[in-house]
Amino acid sequence: MSKIDFDKGVQIIVSGTANWAQLTERSGPNKRSEKYQVELTLDDASKKQLQSMKILDHVNIKRQDGTLKYEQPTIRMKSKNTPKVYDLNKQIFNDLIGNGSVLRCQATLKTWELAGKKGLACYVNKVLVLELNDQDAIDDSEFWADLPDPTPDQISVPTTTSSEAFDSSDDDDLPF
Repeated sequence: MSKIDFDKGVQIIVSGTANWAQLTERSGPNKRSEKYQVELTLDDASKKQLQSMKILDHVNIKRQDGTLKYEQPTIRMKSKNTPKVYDLNKQIFNDLIGNGSVLRCQATLKTWELAGKKGLACYVNKVLVLELNDQDAIDDSEFWADLPDPTPDQISVPTTTSSEAFDSSDDDDLPF
């Protein structure tokens, strides 16, 4: 096998479970990095692929003190531009991707150097949503357990305005 040249960029396809996915126009880019990104906890096949390339330790997310951020190998993939995200019908997907969703990602691994430091970055190009974990579909039946369903006359909207709620005429000894 010939030596892999990460200076030119190497294409890979990896799969796994999404954490903190911000990959669509709807989610927008990450506020801090201003990039579209996802932290992908790798499945076994992807883990083996990166181990065979001898780079798993280089791309596995670590904290500033050098300890691993996740128990399972996880890589962060980023892009300045919105990556193409597809559903299983090969249609463009532009919705939110909840934690726990299963994704297949096409990415480019490329070396970087800045201020005397070197590393290996993973840039996401395309994403296929294999299983969507809809964050709004969480079963919260236990939260509402033992409460009767409200009748129409019990449903009401508070009529207090914000100025009434924060009436400054009451002296509450707060400095504001």
